[in-house]
Order: sequence, then C-alpha cells, then structure tokens
Amino acid sequence: MRLCQTAACTWEGDYKCIEDGRSIRSRDSTSTAQHKSQFRSDMAPFALTFSSASADTASAVQVQKYDDEKTSSGELAAGDVLIQFLAIPVNPQDLMAIAGKYPIQPVYSTADGSRIAGNDGVARVESIGPGTKSSLAVGDVVLPKRHGLGTWRDVAILPADALLKIPRDVEPVAGALLKMGFAPGYLLVEDMVTLQPGDWIVVNAALGVIPQMAIQFARLRGCRAIAVVRSRGHEELEAARELLLANGAAVVVSEEELEERGQDADPKLAAAVKGQLVKLALDAVWGPSAERLVRLLAPNATYVNYGSLGGANVQLRLSQEQIFWKQIKFRNFRFSQQLALRNDAQVEALLTWFVELLREQRVRVPRVDEWRLPGDSDDSTKRIVHDVLHAAQNRAVGTRKAVFVIPEA
Repeated sequence: MRLCQTAACTWEGDYKCIEDGRSIRSRDSTSTAQHKSQFRSDMAPFALTFSSASADTASAVQVQKYDDEKTSSGELAAGDVLIQFLAIPVNPQDLMAIAGKYPIQPVYSTADGSRIAGNDGVARVESIGPGTKSSLAVGDVVLPKRHGLGTWRDVAILPADALLKIPRDVEPVAGALLKMGFAPGYLLVEDMVTLQPGDWIVVNAALGVIPQMAIQFARLRGCRAIAVVRSRGHEELEAARELLLANGAAVVVSEEELEERGQDADPKLAAAVKGQLVKLALDAVWGPSAERLVRLLAPNATYVNYGSLGGANVQLRLSQEQIFWKQIKFRNFRFSQQLALRNDAQVEALLTWFVELLREQRVRVPRVDEWRLPGDSDDSTKRIVHDVLHAAQNRAVGTRKAVFVIPEA
C-alpha cells in the first residue's frame, strides 16, 4: 500500500487510497447523525470467526456467512437490541484472544461452534425488543460496554445493557477508536500521576493510537511530549516526525537516536531532562526501549507500563540511581481497572466529551488504515481480512492500526 499519487484520485484527508481500489471514504464523509434504517435484511449476516486458538491469526480467522433466524427476522426479546456495526478496529486484545492468550474469550458463536472474534466497534441501533427498559432509541450510535461480545460482524443482537451510547454525529472510524484508543490515552495521562502545566511526558511506540492520544491529552493539560518511534529510513522518519509534531508532540526522536545520543538527540529534549521536567513515561514496548525512557525521567517521576510490544519475556534493567536515588515510581496500567472506577454515566460522559473535542478540533483522530469489507463478495472480504490480520500480527515498521468499515446498503 502507498499513498495514492494519481491525478485522478479524489480521496482527501489523512486516510490512504489503496492501490487495488479497496479504499473508502475520507474523514469528511457523512456522519451517522441523519439515520434512516438501511438494515440489510435481504443479506445473510457475516462474521469473522475462529474455531480453535491459534497464534497464526490470519489463517485462523474465517469469513463466515451464518443463518441467524432471529437476526434476519428482526424478532427480539425484551432487553435485546439489533445493531448494525459501522466500523470495527483490530486491537492487540483481539489477536491475543484468537491466540488463546487473553483472559476474556468470545461469548458468542455461530451454529457450528465457531467463536465470533472482536471486542470493540461502533454500531447503530436498528431495532429494540418490545418492553426493553433502556434509554436507547433506533438510530442511536453505540459501543460495547465489555469485551467478548464478538464485534467482528455486520449485525448482532445484544443486550441493551451491554452497550454504551455515544453522540450520533461521530464519524464511524473515529467512533471505533473512542473506547480502546482515546479513553486509554486519556486515562494514562489523567489517572497515573498529577501533571502540572509545564511538565513533560515521554512515550514510545508513538505512532500508535493510544500514544498519539496521550500526547494530545497532555497538551490539553499544558504539558509537552517527547515522542519516541521505531528506527526507520530517513524519509519515513521525517514523515513520522512531521505527523507527530502536527499532532502536538514537542520532540520526536527514533529509538536509534535515543540509544546513540541519549538526551542530546534533540536540544529541547536535553533542556527538558536537565531541567528535571520529564515527569511521566508511558511505555508500550518494555525491555531496552523502556530503559531509554527511564533514563530521561526526573527524580520522583512515574514510569507506567501498559504493553509489551517488544516481547513480554524481555528484561527491564534498572540502575541503583533510578530505583533509590531518583525514587522513580514504577506502575502498571490496566485499562479495564481504570475504566471500572467510573460508572456507566461517567463513561458515556467521557466518550461524549471526546466527540466534543473532535467537533471543536481540539484533538485529531490518529491516522489509521481503513479497509472496506464488501459483504457481497466472499473472495474480496477473505483476501482483505487475511492481509490485514497478517500485517497486524507481524507489526512491521510503519504498520498502522487497521479499522474494518462495513458499508451501508
């Protein structure tokens, strides 16, 4: 894939135009606000399923058309709602669940016992079971409240109380990133330490959705951010630097630059470290990358680990100075644990605030790769799913988060 360079291409904004024509609408596309039911009752529902745990996600996941009489007929029990998914992200937790390494497994299956994958996604309410006591209405836009609901499908019948309502005018791809992208980025900055205006934070894996959102939420608090990215070619590094600076980072350095030159990799970085301003490190990688972040921290600063992209079996080596003299605090971040500190109303208010920030252009949606799933073409859908999951599994330099977009009728 590459950014389209053809003169005939009309795609605009931050999203890619895929060479083989699989790209979809740009970010200024029509929102979900003006809804008239377009539920595709004439088409068999499809889902991305797996029959047994496998680390080879791309091969394990199948595109399955399944006969669900309740879904196709629209017959709903009290308490249930029929929803149509609009966009579904591919998150690390999804791949771990398919590999059998995530504590929460899918709870929904097809008739043959295949489990429906996916933990997150944005959907629209199409109908509501009679007698359902809920604030939801037809046309509302919703997110899953918990993991394991099998979101990698086009339609689903779910309990109304398993869904969170968000503003109807959110663009589908942005909506698909709110819970597992925007919210963790916010909570990492808000809950892990009390930051003051003028403080600095440092993040690695900085082109990821969560780090980009952490950078933007830190900026809203009057803080500045050092963004560390994986080493890459000069042109690719400059493109990454330009993107992250535009999204609020104060300094962008590569892992290689930080390893070779330390704080002297950038004059602003050197000044922040010497001034003991770096108060928070957010680590999604572990191992040597995390060690480089810790070296930049001020006395009494906080280091937070929330991922292990570099491998969970890698060691983190710390010095006596870092542990005892600087008294750096070392913490772990669990998103579910932090989110559980808020009730449903507070979570919905938080998600609504994120949408308001987008409306006001105070934050930006991080760049992702959008992939349209043509439900009427089995071969095309299978090829897209395989390619996307293969890329997500291998995590090559430059790979962005993938979001499947399900076309409306």
